[in-house]
Amino acid sequence: MKLKIGEKEYSIKFAYKPTLKERIISKFVKFADLSNGDKEAYFEKVEDLLLFLPEAVLVGLQVHYPEFKYNCDTGEGKEEKLEKAFALVEEYMDSEGADVMAFFNQIQEALLEDSFLRSLFQKEQKKEEQVEETVQPRLEVIQNGKIVEI
Repeated sequence: MKLKIGEKEYSIKFAYKPTLKERIISKFVKFADLSNGDKEAYFEKVEDLLLFLPEAVLVGLQVHYPEFKYNCDTGEGKEEKLEKAFALVEEYMDSEGADVMAFFNQIQEALLEDSFLRSLFQKEQKKEEQVEETVQPRLEVIQNGKIVEI
């Protein structure tokens, strides 16, 4: 998946080890619905999301960009690389038409559709589609004394 920031395009791909070591999956789930709660809770969630985005970008850049790699076992070099990721996210956010949720969704899409989770996600999608197909409500009406499905 490509992510355009400024004039440059970055390939985002979530590798197994850094994704799990940084608990990226559960963090994405946490931010899936920002609408729950009062106004103060909403803004706290937005702030947490903004703090999470550079971390997600950093993990997603590990596969293709050596300048963003750090030792995910020891954490050595992480702070320095995280500062670079913050700078990228800041560049995006400072651009005209920046949309926090669109940016989040793009990164999440990379996690779900172009990573080691792809086949798991596709299986879950198929299960959901099958459930939706079997749970489709039937609407029947009486026409000319006969029950007709519409």
